[in-house]
Amino acid sequence: MLLTRQSRIAINLLVTCARANGRYVHTYDAAAGTGASKEHAAKVAHLMRRAGLIQSSRGRNGGITLARPAHAISIGAVLRHTQPEMSAFEQSQPADDPSSAAFSAIVEVAWSGFHELMERFTIDDLVTERAPQRLPCTGCSRMKRDELLRNIASATAAPDNRDAHVQAIHS
Repeated sequence: MLLTRQSRIAINLLVTCARANGRYVHTYDAAAGTGASKEHAAKVAHLMRRAGLIQSSRGRNGGITLARPAHAISIGAVLRHTQPEMSAFEQSQPADDPSSAAFSAIVEVAWSGFHELMERFTIDDLVTERAPQRLPCTGCSRMKRDELLRNIASATAAPDNRDAHVQAIHS
């Protein structure tokens, strides 16, 4: 799942605005934190404004700020606006090919899982840096595969199980 430069810039702009606590941030200041040019950041900010995720104001004291609280902006929403192609998977093989149908089903499930995960996290999670602690442990070498899959499923349903796993295995 490749994130485009535009998606990364958009997320960084939103995080910069969230850290400003309601103050307007100049686009060039926000761009400096992303490694993007002022012009490129301004284009992404315009896209985020059209999506209703940021507000902008002109003038010397103007800039950009969040249009809603950081906890109300999901990373999934940002990706839907910056990478709309992620929402629509196109089949590249003829529909009558059985392997094509199977592959399409697999990719659809993968995209669906990715979107569900991105919807669980918000810009506020990135500002407060809590997100990694709420992620299921997918790379844990101390667990058997079946136990790992059960923990991932239960962590998705009840994030408290993740804390229990961390305490039991990684402490």
